[in-house]
Amino acid sequence: MINVTAEELETILATVDRAMDMHAQWREQLQRVLVCKMTPPDSDMTEDAHLHCAFGQWFYSPGNAHLRKLPAFTRIEGLHAAMHGLARELAVRVKGHWTITAKEYDPFIDKVNEFRDELLKLRQKVAETLHKIDPLTGAYNGQHLLPELRLEQEANKVSGQPCSLLLLRFDLLEINRRHGSAVGDNILRAGIGAVRQEMAEQDRVYRHRGAEFVICLPGKPEAQAEEVRTTMLSAIDKVLGSLPELASTDLQLHYGILQLAPDSLIEELINQAKLATYRIQI
Repeated sequence: MINVTAEELETILATVDRAMDMHAQWREQLQRVLVCKMTPPDSDMTEDAHLHCAFGQWFYSPGNAHLRKLPAFTRIEGLHAAMHGLARELAVRVKGHWTITAKEYDPFIDKVNEFRDELLKLRQKVAETLHKIDPLTGAYNGQHLLPELRLEQEANKVSGQPCSLLLLRFDLLEINRRHGSAVGDNILRAGIGAVRQEMAEQDRVYRHRGAEFVICLPGKPEAQAEEVRTTMLSAIDKVLGSLPELASTDLQLHYGILQLAPDSLIEELINQAKLATYRIQI
């Protein structure tokens, strides 16, 4: 899962499309310089050229620090920097009126194609994720819960790796009645946003139905899931406590932890779970 909001995914998708266009234009301009033996622009000659091209300026902006930690972006970052490094070597040879042979040119073209292919793979992954997530909260849609938990069960049979489920249910009935459903939506958006900030890379959160969510914690037995639960409830409490429109409101948040057994009936397991109550004074 690309663990970002729907708005961020839309931005990434638009940026990747723009990056593809910018990449093609940059490649064509550089090839024109190489073929016509023109003076290369200073922008291709600097050691940190990858930081200053249009893609680099977006990629290294402070607001994208969390994206650069994702594996897909880490691969793209490496390819992008390597591509500009090879381009700089070619530019130096052109400026010095030295011959460029296949030995120098082929690695550059290979890296250009790798970078483009990685952007295409990222675009496909982002587009697929957009179709899978709930636009309000950024959680996966409930329709993906059972199929993906069954895959976890199959993995458990092979590896024996534990997998726990953390269930969360926001009791919004009274809040929606008093303040309106828009405020309830705000609570879900902020609350699950806090959850997603605390999730490990392999964790996934699903909007099961309405205000009910299931957080899948692969590799974590119940004891570790309890630690995660404590951290997440604290994060939700802190975030929701800053919502001014809900001053002096008492929110009940129900939670439970389940161990996902290899042969358990998942839907029945979730439905029969006993939930404790955590109160948040907003």
